[in-house]
Amino acid sequence: MWKPSKNILFFLVIGNATLAGISLYLVNWKVFENATGRDIYREIATPVLFFCLAIFFVFPYVKELKNILED
Repeated sequence: MWKPSKNILFFLVIGNATLAGISLYLVNWKVFENATGRDIYREIATPVLFFCLAIFFVFPYVKELKNILED
């Protein structure tokens, strides 16, 4: 299994969070006024994906920091 360093994990968290913010800014919010579920899903899927990836990489990052502080 891939074992990234804490620096790589940090940049993955920051990068994914930044991309989530940028893609959330670019969402066409007018689609939500009279949209179906599929249109809403298309607009919001990318920001949610980047946000989930950022959260996914936070847990190994915190685990690495905890291991470093315990040593």
